[in-house]
Amino acid sequence: MLSNKPHIRNLVEICAQKGIQQVVISPGSRNAPLVISFNEHVQFNCLSIPDERVAGFFALGIAQQTRKPVIITCTSGTASLNFAPAIAEAFYQKVPLLVLTADRPVEWIHQGEGQSIAQRNVFANYVKKSYELPQEVTDRDELWSANRIICEAIDKTTEGWGGPVHLNIPFREPLYDKADYSQQSLPKIIESTVFEKKLNDKTLVELAAIWQSTPKKMILCGALPITDKSESQLLTSLLATLNQDSSLVVFSEITSNLKNPTFFGSFDSLLSTVEQSESEDFAPDLLVTIGGSFISKRIKLWLRQFSPKAHWHVENIDYHVDTFQALTKTINISPVTFFQQLVTKIQNTKKNILKIGEQKSYQQLWINRAKNVRKAHEKFLKKVAWSDIKVFDMLLPNLPEKTNLHLANSTPIRYAQLFPYRSDIRYNANRGVAGIDGSTSTAAGAAHITQLPTTIITGDISFFYDSNAFWHHHLSEHLRIVLINNSGGNIFRFIKGPDTTDQLSDYFEAHHQRSAEYVAKTFNLNYFVATNEESLAQLLPTYFAPTANQRPSILEIQTPRMDNASIWRQYYQYLKKTPKRKTWSKTGKIKQ
Repeated sequence: MLSNKPHIRNLVEICAQKGIQQVVISPGSRNAPLVISFNEHVQFNCLSIPDERVAGFFALGIAQQTRKPVIITCTSGTASLNFAPAIAEAFYQKVPLLVLTADRPVEWIHQGEGQSIAQRNVFANYVKKSYELPQEVTDRDELWSANRIICEAIDKTTEGWGGPVHLNIPFREPLYDKADYSQQSLPKIIESTVFEKKLNDKTLVELAAIWQSTPKKMILCGALPITDKSESQLLTSLLATLNQDSSLVVFSEITSNLKNPTFFGSFDSLLSTVEQSESEDFAPDLLVTIGGSFISKRIKLWLRQFSPKAHWHVENIDYHVDTFQALTKTINISPVTFFQQLVTKIQNTKKNILKIGEQKSYQQLWINRAKNVRKAHEKFLKKVAWSDIKVFDMLLPNLPEKTNLHLANSTPIRYAQLFPYRSDIRYNANRGVAGIDGSTSTAAGAAHITQLPTTIITGDISFFYDSNAFWHHHLSEHLRIVLINNSGGNIFRFIKGPDTTDQLSDYFEAHHQRSAEYVAKTFNLNYFVATNEESLAQLLPTYFAPTANQRPSILEIQTPRMDNASIWRQYYQYLKKTPKRKTWSKTGKIKQ
């Protein structure tokens, strides 16, 4: 018994036939035909989340982990606008969402009708495509048209570079009537044929020749979509194979989840020690990028200043991404396919143009610097005072094995990237737009769908902004929230500019003296607090253990507001004193 509106019955059936299972619903009345039909159908797992902004990010968390389309639906009016932050994040992360917004009859828009706004194309800048279904279906052609639109909209969420697609659906009353379709055949399905793109032989030969004749190459890996483990392992293996060529360095940010002992992380730590006078030696001639939304501002500024001669960006997209203002080629295929072809071509090439001495020099230059930086990093942390960076030093090694770790924006994601990657941890972050909104909700969605140990490390502004993340009945007992409370947006004490103004405390940092204790009580969550190194050391061994009441837990760690920024600067000043044991000479040899 589904809605008596035939195009809604077909929408639900087509979603089911195309394998969609997860539906996140924000309560209302205008979307009643959708609420009734998805709930009455056995295919769907329907979740009710009252706050549309939370609902959008919760769905994003599910889709991040599964890479399958998740439906979000709401009533008419401003409810739809509250989906916007999550839709924008999904768009820039290339995460598949199917956004179904119920709407008032088209003739009543701008006519003083309650809960009505102009919803058609309302997300136009942040979705792959917008559609609108017919208001009513009265004949066969209208139903045929609706079916075609529905099939196309669903397929668009995963075609090529995935992302959100918007389907606006105006409804006339009555909204709650149902009909029995058990004797009717299923609607016809239209499918898109997906095929794998590959480089043609001529292009592959040209790219391989450039690759082999370039003495300084860098592969830079940004945020990559979560895929099945085998694909991630294959990409890591391909890059490790290429990295046997010592004219290459591979830099991988934590959100790429590409981990290998021969890859370099901690960009900011490394680059902070590269002096202006030696940057030409460290800068690559050829830069190859995969993924996107790079965390490190330092590497973006550095590569813009010391521009490579060529920059290839490898991604299955149909537009140019010139983050470093050096782009020369967009290679519009998947990174796995590209590196498979490149590795095979290079291995089949008998003659390598590079000299052995040149092959060894560039990679060894970075290896030497990284060893020294790592030693300095460890020495600094042994004597550092209680602060945010000390918290991360204590926290990251104590996360449970195979944790699904979510890092909120602002300082948490930046601190985490200063530390060695753990191979057993999956790193997640909303780096599409990199806003502070929705980080906790996204982690909650991920915990719900995976049922894995899931930890969100967040700052206080992001946490309080998203405190409605707990206002629903779908929280997983595996969710752990680690709140680092330094009484404001501490990052504005780190960056140049805000700290020179009289408005820093109130208008940039948004200083406060709030605790999460009563947030935890409001939503019946377990609550713990640490105020110094000793209390945190006592809590960490047991905090991540299963709870007796099967509820998520909040660990609030209070750090000194005024000290963090100065300690951050002291850290980089300490690294800059790192002995520079070996440098690069223009002859292509390493000198003392």
